[in-house]
Amino acid sequence: MLYSVIINQLADAGIDVALPGAKQEICLAPYAVVQRSGTYHYAQSERLGYSLISVHCYAPLQSYDMLDDLIERVKSALKSLEPDLRPVGNESPHIINDKFRAHEASIDYYFQRRTVLS
Repeated sequence: MLYSVIINQLADAGIDVALPGAKQEICLAPYAVVQRSGTYHYAQSERLGYSLISVHCYAPLQSYDMLDDLIERVKSALKSLEPDLRPVGNESPHIINDKFRAHEASIDYYFQRRTVLS
């Protein structure tokens, strides 16, 4: 599964999606940021592993209810990528991001990878 597939899936669902660092201004409308969170190998195998993806959701500070709506839209959009992309089951607490003057939460996903050794 490619990183761009996740971004395109969210964009196709009508979600404003950005790469990390692309948005630097105060949050005026809900949006999501897709971030790679690392690739890990299973202890028993050098060829099998998984990659983590975090989807950070932002909503304007004055519109807290938009955050839950965005989270549900993200989950719904990415559900069609199962079983390749699966939710880890963790959703961060909702916090206030002072820099962007926004409510923020993140959802973690993983997908299994098979590496080919030469």
